[in-house]
Amino acid sequence: MERHPAHVILQAIQHIIEANVPALRSLVASHAGVLKVDLVLRALLTYLPESTDPGLYTGFIRDLFDGNLSPLDAADESSSSTSELSDAEARRQVRKLHLLQLTRYFDNDGTLVDPLSSFLLDRAHRIDLEIGALPVIQQLLEPFLDHSQYLRTWAISKLLPLLRLNYEYYPDRAPEYSIRTFEALQVGEAVSSLLSEALRQDHEHHDIDLGRDLRGLVGPWMYGYSRKRRKLSTVERGNSQKPTTENTLTQDLEGRSTSLEWNYVNDWLLELSIRDFSQAAKAFQQWDGPQDVDYGDWEDGTAEADKELEMDEPICYAQSGLAMIYSAHSTSSNAFVESDRTIHRVAELLGFPADRKLRLDDLKSSPLEISAGFIGSLSPAHLLHNDLLRASNSLTYPTNEAIELATFTVFSGHILQSLGLLQPIKDILTTAVFASASDQRHILRKTLHALRQQHSNFKDDSSWKRCREELLWLYDWGLSDSSRADGTPKLSLGVFCKIDVVELEVEFLKMLLLEGHNNLAVYIYCAQSPIPLPLNLVEKATLDIAFGFYDNASNGNRSRGGMKKTSDLVAIFQPHFPQSEAYKQINALLLATHALSYYTLVLHHGVPFQPVNIRSSPDAPTLIERVLKQNARSYAKLEDLLEIGRNLVKAGLMKSDQNTSAAQFYSTERQSAIVERRIIAKAIEAALAEGDFDTAYSYVVNRLSPSEASQGKLPGIDEMPNTTEDDITWQAAYQAGRSPIKGTSGSSELRRLEQRMELLSQALLLAPSQSLQEVLSSWRDCENEMNQLLTQESEAESTWNSRRDFSLPGGFGQEDIADIPQKPREPTRNAMNEEAPMGLFDVARGAASAFSKSAFPLRSPGLADSTLRGLVRAQVQPKSPAASEAGGHDGEGRVRKRDMVSNMVTGGLASGIGWVLGAPSARDDH
Repeated sequence: MERHPAHVILQAIQHIIEANVPALRSLVASHAGVLKVDLVLRALLTYLPESTDPGLYTGFIRDLFDGNLSPLDAADESSSSTSELSDAEARRQVRKLHLLQLTRYFDNDGTLVDPLSSFLLDRAHRIDLEIGALPVIQQLLEPFLDHSQYLRTWAISKLLPLLRLNYEYYPDRAPEYSIRTFEALQVGEAVSSLLSEALRQDHEHHDIDLGRDLRGLVGPWMYGYSRKRRKLSTVERGNSQKPTTENTLTQDLEGRSTSLEWNYVNDWLLELSIRDFSQAAKAFQQWDGPQDVDYGDWEDGTAEADKELEMDEPICYAQSGLAMIYSAHSTSSNAFVESDRTIHRVAELLGFPADRKLRLDDLKSSPLEISAGFIGSLSPAHLLHNDLLRASNSLTYPTNEAIELATFTVFSGHILQSLGLLQPIKDILTTAVFASASDQRHILRKTLHALRQQHSNFKDDSSWKRCREELLWLYDWGLSDSSRADGTPKLSLGVFCKIDVVELEVEFLKMLLLEGHNNLAVYIYCAQSPIPLPLNLVEKATLDIAFGFYDNASNGNRSRGGMKKTSDLVAIFQPHFPQSEAYKQINALLLATHALSYYTLVLHHGVPFQPVNIRSSPDAPTLIERVLKQNARSYAKLEDLLEIGRNLVKAGLMKSDQNTSAAQFYSTERQSAIVERRIIAKAIEAALAEGDFDTAYSYVVNRLSPSEASQGKLPGIDEMPNTTEDDITWQAAYQAGRSPIKGTSGSSELRRLEQRMELLSQALLLAPSQSLQEVLSSWRDCENEMNQLLTQESEAESTWNSRRDFSLPGGFGQEDIADIPQKPREPTRNAMNEEAPMGLFDVARGAASAFSKSAFPLRSPGLADSTLRGLVRAQVQPKSPAASEAGGHDGEGRVRKRDMVSNMVTGGLASGIGWVLGAPSARDDH
């Protein structure tokens, strides 16, 4: 009995809902005219439960599509529940089925995809939407991958990445995308989504394998775009627009096309290198580029990329490797190792030789081979982030010269890192190729400073020698050691190439000295042949460091701290500069500073003395004056203080005379004499301040003799004035002579007065004319005081003699005592005033004669006489020659020296003034 088609359709729907595939198969085989392929596929898509095992119906679907269902599959259909329905009711229910339509899919060339492929894709989407079981979809599609290239492409590019992402690579993560959402992602979004999961993993507990993800996730996903791209005609490729984010193709430097979607992968790696260069470099080393794709078991012969379109993709990928190196901000030692490996990987991808490692010997044996034209094509703009991946960028476009430059730049960073300076590779290239001399000089100083900070890592001389070799290699990358057979000029390349190599050597020498490697510095710069620096530069550098140690010293003792460093440095280098005046000066400075360290010395505001105060002082000998003031009885150590003064003069620290040019004319010996007199004068002042008149008197009499220049013993007597020395002498003598003396009595007091008058007589000889009155006034005070003491002594003697002791037996009465004759004395001043006045020159001659015998026994008598005569002649001009020839002795017996000096200087000088007024001379009366 022939059944109504509505009954057949309803019965098929019932079998589908029940997932009774055998019954459905029989029904379709029996009623092929009613249950057409399209109707059956729509019914399966609409009513077959998504959880049904695909293995139950994939065979049926294949046979249905291939037409392999035979009538033998027919079975008894009388038991169907739909058989009780009327035809009208069956038709009404069929109209209410609302079967889903198959989606119309089009291939890249616009061809409509066959219904079976459409059904399978729609079925996959419904399974993913309802139960999200991707393995069920895999089981559904695998039997039909050979049926349609479109279906295979979809499975590889859309299903395979999600399967691996959610079930194989990261099974612990929650699924993030449905198939339909994943299909809708743009290229950049898809690349970031597929690769970012690896970066979210815990680095400590999971090994990050970006190369695997690039190969197994991104590569299959890109397969769909590659298939689409291969469908484009040559005309379409030729008329493609300039690169934008939506363009499919872009043109490289030589006009060859490159797939734009793979550039998103290169961009992602470039961005990753900024954040985590180590992971980006490892990914680059683990993946061979766009041709390295893992399709699993779904790959076939048609999965190979179009050779014409993808011939440039390894070049673009290799360029991304060089770009990553220049974009990285990492400065760790691992970053330079990974950069070197990346360069080797680039060379391997392009078939270039790359057998050099991060070793100086390897680079020395194979110097840099770069043309001047290549260097001229480089620009700082090539290092901009947006320009790194452009095919026109000669810095990153993978040529042999670009790889050479990257290798030397990376190795320079490795050396700088070993020396302590952390610099990104981008900055190193900028310094080596584009920087100015001042910028390179700044980098050199930073490098040496960083090297000093980790000096503990360099414990022997060989380490420092290696550092010097590395710095010299950084200077010009070994180009100075390589010869150019073609005669082309030397390239200016290197981290320090813009500065003079002499400057580099000087800076390294100073660093060696700062670190205390004096012996090594002597060996390199003084002993070996040829020496790398002129000796005058070595001398200047060593002195600069020596004075730096000296100025930073906190104590003047040369066996400690900075003073010891200075002393050691000078001791080891001075034999190589035996004629150096500067070394003699610094030696004298060290001696003076060391001697001063034994005294207490505090400067203004309680600041303790430091060696630098000597060099900064405008007049270093004044520090000795502070020593005398701050150290009790330091004046007694006069020889030590004088030696300090002499050394200060030898060190070139003598204050120049601002009023005259004499200081420039003075020899070291003459300047030493001046400083010695200053020190003696201050020692006299200190002794007087502490009440030690005897020491002060001794220093004046024995130490402060008139200058030798005034005696004609030094050359240039006519040109060199004696004002400074004579001023020091007379002022010291005057100060000592006018100082009151306490705590003496009797003959001791008379002796002190006699010494004071002797000192004042010396001051009188050397004092300038404008100071004579002051000296004479002090002299008169001493004379009056002496006269009073003499009077008191005479009265005391008379009183003693006039006393009688009548209690003693044998005593005499007063009438029996005759007057005791007195010893003749020199006339007093009053008596002299009664005589005719003496000439002033007579007085001066007598005073000079007496003074020269006592105060200056080593001087010739005529010199003192002539000196004083000139001084007096400056005060008083004689009226007749006879007056200047008058004698100065009175013909009487020898008297005491103090009486003679007193009478001649005070009384005689006063009467001499009378002579000037016209009074008759005493000799004229005789």
